[in-house]
Amino acid sequence: MNRRSFVAASLAIPATASAAPPPESAPGHDALRCGSDGVFRILAISDLHYTPNIDTHGIALAERLIETEKPNLVIVNGDCLSGKDSQAEAELRTSIGFVAAAMEKKQVPWAVTFGNHDQEHFPKTQIGKDAVLAIYSSYPHNLNAGYRQGLHGAGNKHLLIWNAAGTRPVYCVWLLDSQDYFQDGKNRPYDWIHADQILWYYQTSAELEQLHGAKVPGLMFFHIPLCEFNEMVNHGKIVGTRQEHESPSPINSGLFAALLDRGDVRGVYCGHDHVNNYMGRWRGIELGYDGSLGHYAYPHVQPDDPSNLHVRGGRVFEITDGAPARHKTWMRFKDGSRNWESLSDAFTHDQIKD
Repeated sequence: MNRRSFVAASLAIPATASAAPPPESAPGHDALRCGSDGVFRILAISDLHYTPNIDTHGIALAERLIETEKPNLVIVNGDCLSGKDSQAEAELRTSIGFVAAAMEKKQVPWAVTFGNHDQEHFPKTQIGKDAVLAIYSSYPHNLNAGYRQGLHGAGNKHLLIWNAAGTRPVYCVWLLDSQDYFQDGKNRPYDWIHADQILWYYQTSAELEQLHGAKVPGLMFFHIPLCEFNEMVNHGKIVGTRQEHESPSPINSGLFAALLDRGDVRGVYCGHDHVNNYMGRWRGIELGYDGSLGHYAYPHVQPDDPSNLHVRGGRVFEITDGAPARHKTWMRFKDGSRNWESLSDAFTHDQIKD
């Protein structure tokens, strides 16, 4: 090969690499991509608390949110089940089927995280988290398969959202298992996100930066909020509704410090506290809730009670490709309204600045 041919071949290498298709979002599933307009939408819903007895109101609300917002991905962010109500495998499968119902009917990609109540069936069923995720993954549009094995919990995973052409990642969605409880003497407080999970995030984040030449901005989802939520509401500003005190683990896991060190995750969103749907910004990172959807958990009011209309719903994230890529977020409620977070970027920025 002469010099001119060698140079030409060398210059062709980046073009060949960039033309390679992006990796699957899960085994057998296409990569997640922005639309031709450069937009990708995520709908996050939490606290379904489904049981073998169907929650028709919850499923109908999930369908309505999908119809209204037309998300490209739905994340069910923990307490998908009230696990103790499933006494046998058949009942567990029925409950999971109700979780899947809206997304499978609407043919939307979706994934779950575990909350503190999801595995309360285990003493009766003896079905562990990996086996439960295998049931979820059996649904045609579920993306939980392919998560990182060998860490605390199960389902720890990242999903890349690519540009429309599939040549570069625009955002990264991080799914973590925030565990359930730990034994502390006679008490069983909420567990924490463990060091191996944090190390996995940190190393994977650094690998993505090295591979793609820049940090990939991200959103992180798990069920139980961090201690830093308390710091934010006590010392910062929030927008949205706060009707109960935050319920984090008493153990500060150090995850927030890792997020500050890496500087790629722009927002952390949780469920758990059903009547909180606020968001704010603490030390440069958004912290917030995605509301509650199920009608059989607290607040314990009848499904047709008007108080449900502006309590139950889901949080939407609209990611826009650009230089840089960015996102905005809002709550969409059962009454069809969305809160004013989405209406004025300038006003929201002023309200939640650190």
